[in-house]
Amino acid sequence: MTVTDTTQPTANTPVGVEGFAGTFTWVDPRTLVIDPYNHRKSPTSATSTTDADAEHEDTAEEPAPGEPDTTEPDAHLIASVEEVGVQTPLLLRPQEDGETLGVIFGQRRCKAAVLAAEKAIAKGRPYRKVPVIIRTDLTGVDDDALTLSLIENKHRTAATARDELAAVRQLSLMKISKTRKTKHARTLGLSPKQVKAAETADKLGDNLLKRALNYDFDFLEMADLHEVQDLDYALSWLRAAKQRDIEEGSGQRGHWAHEMQELRERLADQAARNTVMEDLAEAGIPLHSPTWDWTVTSSRPLTHLVTADGAPLDAKEHASCPGHAAFLDRTEPVAVWLCQDWQKCGHQLAPHAPKDTREHRSREEELQARRTVIANNKAWRAARPVRHEFLASLCTRKGNASTAAWSLILSTLTGTTYMFEHFIGTHDTSLTSTFLRVPDPNAERSGKWNRVSDPFTDLIAVTPASRRWQILLALTCAAYEQQAMGDSAWRGVPSPATTRWLAFLKSEGYTLSDIEAQTLAAGEERAKAELEAEGGEPQAHAVEEDESPQATELIAA
Repeated sequence: MTVTDTTQPTANTPVGVEGFAGTFTWVDPRTLVIDPYNHRKSPTSATSTTDADAEHEDTAEEPAPGEPDTTEPDAHLIASVEEVGVQTPLLLRPQEDGETLGVIFGQRRCKAAVLAAEKAIAKGRPYRKVPVIIRTDLTGVDDDALTLSLIENKHRTAATARDELAAVRQLSLMKISKTRKTKHARTLGLSPKQVKAAETADKLGDNLLKRALNYDFDFLEMADLHEVQDLDYALSWLRAAKQRDIEEGSGQRGHWAHEMQELRERLADQAARNTVMEDLAEAGIPLHSPTWDWTVTSSRPLTHLVTADGAPLDAKEHASCPGHAAFLDRTEPVAVWLCQDWQKCGHQLAPHAPKDTREHRSREEELQARRTVIANNKAWRAARPVRHEFLASLCTRKGNASTAAWSLILSTLTGTTYMFEHFIGTHDTSLTSTFLRVPDPNAERSGKWNRVSDPFTDLIAVTPASRRWQILLALTCAAYEQQAMGDSAWRGVPSPATTRWLAFLKSEGYTLSDIEAQTLAAGEERAKAELEAEGGEPQAHAVEEDESPQATELIAA
């Protein structure tokens, strides 16, 4: 048997290369400093800044009282270093003065070595130097130093989640190229978006951060949580949405995206209500609590009242009344005017006002139906930004369009329905531009007839043949969104176009919101009933014959 010497390169053997520039040596641990880009921070130094990040001082956070110091060596490490010295080399790099060496990782070992050296000197004994690798190639390269420090410490149990967040946030704020940030993110097992999100996630309070970590939130989810943290139960709602996404197993954040949009709507509603309350307080108008049954109180909304002469009451006329007050509407952030003691103030009940609890309950059923419509309208509108973001991703993704997408494009452009004709007649390019992620060429033009005649000519010229489907799909998506997904599309029995569109979106991986899912179910039920009434086979039979994902996306119109 012939033995081959594998240490000698041959024509087919890859050549080993050095990974970095540096030297191994031994140094006095007392001469070392902690590099400003070392990942681990002690609570007393967590808010200190270097010249490199001084411009971001206003974003630094005070450490939480009692937060453990993960930079200090424990008793076991100190005893080990005193006994046998530091066995694993520290990683150093030259500092700005060109003489001092800073610890990139290994500061706990370094501190233990300093304690051991001082103890030995106090007893008049020789002390041990520490083994180090001096990375001269990292001189002035702060982002690489920070990334290496984070890699060294992120899997150590002594490093806290706050340490990691703060370090990734610091990396995100560095003024380095996008390519370098992407490289560092990939090295850390993160996406560039997650690195960017760390800037916001790091602002979470310690209690909320701890709970988010318990629920396995990533940096993106933590940043979203920070945005809506002022809402009661926001964390619980988001946790439930995350669980629904996990249970579906698609790897998408569809339910999360819808929940975040609804929470943003609630946050805006809350802010608007706070503004209304502040305006009322500034005007000296009492804020009354809303009542479920006005017939059992001395207060009544002005819409229930008339003057002694039978004339309607309005806010301006009633402002001088001693009973003038307001309450906040349950569904909209607006003030509703009322009189706190209508009988004492000489007002009369309007003919349509409920006179007793029985009449009130009858009216309340009507009002509840109205509230349901308002709530569904809000939910329908809240789903729109999420849906549009999905469509923008769908229309700009790499590769070819799916079979379902091509079927939709061709049937829409070659069909004879009024929908596409009416869409083209509006001369609106805003949605098509949104889905292509390009500026709207008609954004500054008003009026239907004051439009660019060939709005996407430049885009068409630079779009390769393999990507031209994107323009056609964006145009088709814009037509359906404008014509079939208006604010009232969910009401009653959905149109065939609305049903077809929602079915297509679902087939492409879009997570329907609750109101969208209800609308699709109602539309499919109608299509099934109409087909059966005509003596045809239900749509489900066709799916059984062709189980491909594209077989379910179109509902018979």
